[in-house]
Amino acid sequence: MSQRRLFLKGLILAAWAGLVAAAGLGVGALLRLVGGGTSRAAEPPVRLGQAQDLPLGGVRVRGRVALVRDQGGLFALELVCPHLGCRPEWREGRFLCPCHGSRFARDGSLQAGPATRGLRHLRLQRAGDGTLVAYPEQPVKPGRRLAASPQG
Repeated sequence: MSQRRLFLKGLILAAWAGLVAAAGLGVGALLRLVGGGTSRAAEPPVRLGQAQDLPLGGVRVRGRVALVRDQGGLFALELVCPHLGCRPEWREGRFLCPCHGSRFARDGSLQAGPATRGLRHLRLQRAGDGTLVAYPEQPVKPGRRLAASPQG
């Protein structure tokens, strides 16, 4: 067999191997998409400290949750960009997604894409000792606020 034929056979085998590998990856991705992906463990509640330690207009970040205080009271945001799941960071008076540039206002509303909606608001509750606790598995409507002081 000539060198040229051996080279062509090797090239054809390599091309087939590449196609088979690509098809396998594509089928795996399709199954994940159709099947909803793998189930993730439930996220535990996040303790966010005391309300009196957060000034009006303040933002406190704990992992994937931000506690915000505005004129209406206190609320919690899930720091997961709805575009592809990156974690927005609190910078320059807003939440900025470092992956693709989405921007969100202090209240979590969308300012600029590619995300198509704002950050999720989470249930916020005051524990018996006064500590604020957010529940990542329990979204609420964006307008919902918790009073800044336990009395009102």
